[in-house]
Amino acid sequence: MGFLDFWGAVGHALWGVFTLDRSTAEWFAAHPANGQIALTIALLAGISMLLGDSAVLFFNRVRGIRFAVSLLLNGLGMIALYLVQAIVLTVVGDWIVGHPPVAPFVIRGMLLSTAPMVFGVLALVPYFGPAIARFLQAWSVVALWVIVQVLYDTGLWRALVVTLLAWGSMQLMSWALARPVAYLGSRIFRLVSGHPVMLTGRDLLSGHPFLPVEEHPAKGGRG
Repeated sequence: MGFLDFWGAVGHALWGVFTLDRSTAEWFAAHPANGQIALTIALLAGISMLLGDSAVLFFNRVRGIRFAVSLLLNGLGMIALYLVQAIVLTVVGDWIVGHPPVAPFVIRGMLLSTAPMVFGVLALVPYFGPAIARFLQAWSVVALWVIVQVLYDTGLWRALVVTLLAWGSMQLMSWALARPVAYLGSRIFRLVSGHPVMLTGRDLLSGHPFLPVEEHPAKGGRG
């Protein structure tokens, strides 16, 4: 594909996910460059979310090593959560629907469902940011629901059960790992900068694993 043709296909895929158009999922499955298209969309979504995280860290005066490690943990956390969701989607889908999808297309479908998160940077909007972030997550889940219908060639309700189980497993993992990841992040920051940090389970449960970085005031110092 030529450069313009490729980005035209990316735009078509994005619009199809935004509008929850099932025919776009079918077009995507048959497209010879669907892997590259899905990866590009996921990268755009990841960049948008990390840009939002970068701005929040910047406004909170987080700099240097702490800034870099925060973004690194954000990216790794996001990859881990979506990988778990893809694995559960494959296993649960096979069990409920009765036949497996083509394995590579599960990953590609997962990447495609992140399309609404290209607006993730809007979570920075004052006062409305948290609501926007939740709306984008819900939009992404609904998009995955449509994609699952095509992946498994199944009906609306079976696809909904598969989608909710996969998404719920990702949220459960977020909750289970919140404390261990918070401890690990705190240890890393303490070693490289001398300041502890905090990662809350609420941030992971949002599906947008932003790591809020806070210095704990020293005893006897200013609060």
